[in-house]
Order: sequence, then structure tokens, then C-alpha cells
Amino acid sequence: MNVKSPTRSRDKALQTLYEIEVGGHDLSEIDINLHSDKKNSFYQEILKGVIEDKNNIDEAIQKNMDRPLERLDIIEKNSLRIALYELMNKDLDKAIIINEAIRVSKKYGSVEGYKLVNAVLDNFVKAN
Repeated sequence: MNVKSPTRSRDKALQTLYEIEVGGHDLSEIDINLHSDKKNSFYQEILKGVIEDKNNIDEAIQKNMDRPLERLDIIEKNSLRIALYELMNKDLDKAIIINEAIRVSKKYGSVEGYKLVNAVLDNFVKAN
């Protein structure tokens, strides 16, 4: 897939993170080059950033919700990882990042999962 837009890059990154996790791999063990669309730097940056900063991102998720991280659906967890990576590292409008995370959660996740994603990201933005 030739991923060009930031929206499609986020979708592709979510799909890749999902495949990695469903395959039983720890994100920190993944060689980014095996899963990169070399033609798209935004996709590569998101994927590499989430994988390399997974512990800090997961800690931020956990601090901003009331359930154990392990109980999160894989889609919601990885859409949060992508959004928090962007919120912590990119100079993008926070509303765009949050809206994209909600969009991805609605598109690929559970029926009500986007509400949790919105709440966690809202808590994070308010605290930072």
C-alpha cells in the first residue's frame, strides 16, 4: 500500500501495530525496517516513535484512565499510542490528533471504544 496522507499513514500504522501485537510480538522487539513502507516518512516516524517510546506512552495512557492497560482492546490501545506519540512529539494541533484517534477507533475498534480514547486523550491534554 502506498500511504501518502497523514490520515492513511495513521491507519496503516494502526494496522501494523495491530498485526505486531496479535502476532504475539513485544513492540520493543520489532525491527522497524521489517514493517516500514519506505516511501512514507510520516508512517515510518509514527511506527518507529510508538515502538521506541512504548513504555513512556503506555505510562501516559495508564495515568489517564481508570482500568489496567492490559484490559484495553488492541485497537483502542494502539490508537491511543499513536495519538499520544503525536501529542508528546509533534507540533500538530491537539484537536486534529484527538479527532484522528477517535476516527480510527470508530473505524476499526469496538462500538463504544472511541469514547474511552476521547476521555484518555482529553485527560492527557488537560494535565499537560
